[in-house]
Amino acid sequence: MSLDPDEELFVPPTFGTDGLRGCAGVAPMDPETLRRLGAALGLWLQRQGPERKRVVIGNDGRDSALWILECLAQGFWCAETSVTDVGLCTTPALAYLACNASFAAGVMISASHNPSSDNGIKIFNSRGGKLPPEAEREIAELTSRLDLEGLENTKIKEGCDLLTQYGEYLATRFANLDLSGTTIVIDAANGGGSELAPQVLRSFGADVVAHACEPDGQNINHAVGALHPKGIIDLVIHSAAVIGICLDGDGDRGIYVDDLGIVHDGDDLLATLAPHFHSCGRLPGNTAVTTVMSNLGLRKALHGYGLELEMTPVGDRSVSERMQAAGFALGAEQSGHVIIAQEGPWGGDGLATGLEILSMPGVLAKGSSSAFRSFEHYPQVLVNVAVGDQPGLDTIPGLASLQQEIEAQFAGEGRVFLRYSGTEDICRILVEGPDAVMVQTAADRLAKLLRQYLGDG
Repeated sequence: MSLDPDEELFVPPTFGTDGLRGCAGVAPMDPETLRRLGAALGLWLQRQGPERKRVVIGNDGRDSALWILECLAQGFWCAETSVTDVGLCTTPALAYLACNASFAAGVMISASHNPSSDNGIKIFNSRGGKLPPEAEREIAELTSRLDLEGLENTKIKEGCDLLTQYGEYLATRFANLDLSGTTIVIDAANGGGSELAPQVLRSFGADVVAHACEPDGQNINHAVGALHPKGIIDLVIHSAAVIGICLDGDGDRGIYVDDLGIVHDGDDLLATLAPHFHSCGRLPGNTAVTTVMSNLGLRKALHGYGLELEMTPVGDRSVSERMQAAGFALGAEQSGHVIIAQEGPWGGDGLATGLEILSMPGVLAKGSSSAFRSFEHYPQVLVNVAVGDQPGLDTIPGLASLQQEIEAQFAGEGRVFLRYSGTEDICRILVEGPDAVMVQTAADRLAKLLRQYLGDG
C-alpha cells in the first residue's frame, strides 16, 4: 500500500452522527470504499503508535456482513493490521472487547435499527469510545489517497470465544443480582443480541422467553425489537415475566415492557433511574443528561425531585461526551440509549440497562412496574420525511414563518424541532405541545411543506 497525494478519482465517505450507514453495496457501503476504509483506519492506527495493529470486528447478523468483513480485512491487511472476528454480537459487547482485550480499535458492522438491506460501520477506540469527528474526517481523507496492493492476501482470526469476557464483565458489575425463579422476555430484534442476551440472562439464573432471537440475515428489526415493543406485551403478561427487554438490531438501545404491559422508553428510564441514583449517591451534580429530542415533561418531572436535566445535540455520542466532560453519571436518549458511568466503554447497552432495572429494590418481588416512575408526557409527534437533497432548512421558502406561527400558537408551552438525520436520507420533524390535536395538525402542515420542497419523488 502507498499514499498517492494526486489521487482525485475516489470520493471519500462522509461520516454521519453514528459512523457510516447506507444501502449495502452502494457507496459508502460498497467494496471499494470499505477496502479503503480498512486501510485508512489501519494507517491511522499506526500513526497513533507502532504497537497498535490489532482490530476486533463484530456484526449484527445481516447477510451483507460477511462480504463487508472481507473487504475491511483486505484493507487492514494492506496496512499490516491484524483482524479478529467475534461474529454475531452486540455493539456494547464489541466496544467492551476493544477496551479490555488488548485491541487498538473495534469495528461493529451494523446499521442499528435500519432494515436488513442497509448496513454500516461503527468505529471504537481502545477505550471503547466512538472516534471523535476530527478522527473520522482524517480517516475519510486518507481513503482518497491510498493505492492498495495485495488485496488477495487476507487472514481473519476467529475470536467468538472472546465474547465470554463480556458476560463475565456483566456478572461482576451485577454481582449481587440473582434472577433464579424469575421469568424475563428478551426480544433481540433478530440481531446481534440473539445469542448473547439470552445466554447472559440465563447465567444470572433467569427463565428466559426468547422472542425474535433467530436471525436469518434478512429479518433483523422486521416488526420486532426496540422499534416494535408492543409486539411482546401479551408475551410478557401471559408468561408472568418481571420485565420484557426489547433491543434494537445491535443491542445498544433498549425499550422495556413492564409486568403490567406498559412500554417504557429512554425518557421513562431517566425519570426512573435519576431519582434512584440520587437516593443511592450515584448522581453527581444532581444532574442527568439527555438530548433535545426528549419530552418536555421529563424536565418538569426531574425538577420535582430536585434534579437538573442538561440537553445535548442528538446522538448518544453527544450525551456520552457531555457526561464525561462534566463528570455526570447518567444520560439517555428517548430512543433507548441509556448511558451509565462505569469503568470501560461509555455507551448505550440495552441489556445492561435491563439488568440495572432488575437490580432496583423490590423489582424481583413486585415486578418492574413497581420501579418505573410515571410523569406527564406532553403530546409529541415525530414525522420522518424522505428527502432527495439536504439544503439548509433556512433556505426553504415559508418554513421559518410556518414554524414561528406554530410556536406562537403554543405560547411558550410547546416547540418545533427540525433536523436532517445523520444516518438516513430523511428530515425529522418533532412537534410537541400541550394539546394533541394542535400538535398533530402542526406536524402535518410542516410535513406537507417539506415534502413539497424536499421529497425524493
